[in-house]
Amino acid sequence: MNEYPKEQAQTSSRVLMIRPTGFGRDEEAAASNAFMRSTDDQASTIATTAQREFDGLVGVLRSAGVDVLVFEDDLALPDSVFPNNWVSFHQPTEGEPVLITYPMCTAARRKERRNEVLDAIADHLRIEPDHLDLSAMEMDGEILEGTGSLVLDRINGVAYACLSARTTEGALDAWADETGYRVVGFDAVDADGVAVYHTNVVMSMGSKVAVVCLEAIPDPDERAAVERELRASGRAVLELSLAQMGSFCGNMLELRTRDGSAVFAMSETCLNALSGSQRSTLEGLGRIVAAEIPTIERVGGGSVRCMIAELGNP
Repeated sequence: MNEYPKEQAQTSSRVLMIRPTGFGRDEEAAASNAFMRSTDDQASTIATTAQREFDGLVGVLRSAGVDVLVFEDDLALPDSVFPNNWVSFHQPTEGEPVLITYPMCTAARRKERRNEVLDAIADHLRIEPDHLDLSAMEMDGEILEGTGSLVLDRINGVAYACLSARTTEGALDAWADETGYRVVGFDAVDADGVAVYHTNVVMSMGSKVAVVCLEAIPDPDERAAVERELRASGRAVLELSLAQMGSFCGNMLELRTRDGSAVFAMSETCLNALSGSQRSTLEGLGRIVAAEIPTIERVGGGSVRCMIAELGNP
């Protein structure tokens, strides 16, 4: 077992985002993502609107002091705007930085894994990280979609994961064996009782607060275990309702500025669904920045966190 948990920091000041050129509804992906909604909009309108929403999010992050590496998708893939599903970056307290690439559920998404993007990351970071490639597992039906499937407590080396068609036990076990992370696994469902496709719509891990929809975990023992683990980490626990989870409140992401200040990135959909006290809790810990991305959320079934792959800190 290689051990590279207990990373240098929970949050990142550098991120990767992929500017979409062919964003649209992927029917194969929709089979396992109930957050995706049908639309009558024309494909060209959806793609153009998604680019405008993407640019708006990049703008607010950069204005907040986050270092954003933008790579334009020249393959026009429908879900390329969600790079955190196929690549993650890690800075262990001991050893070299590492990029991990993941086994993906659908054929179109497998095309998103590109050496050109990995090279762009290395150039931007001015380092040559190690590369752990787990993608071959998808040929055996084992799937693990990056930090969509995994919500990481990087400081303590704990990974939270809800099992689904996009997070299988075999792939999860193999990832844990390679990285040394301890896994807290559970099942989660939405308000209609449908299995949640990714863990990062259920919960978000910050440096001092964990945002989680415990109500989405139907098994009382699993629910108690998740809450117990979160509280044992020393973080405040901000609980979401199922309705708030449906508004992508679990899909926020704490980042940091170049000077180390906390930034909570989220969509306007999420921000508008938070209660006053929930906003106050977050504002007491950092700055909230929000962008309007309703088309990406509705058509793609993911929100701000899904659009960001963290790249650590200088």
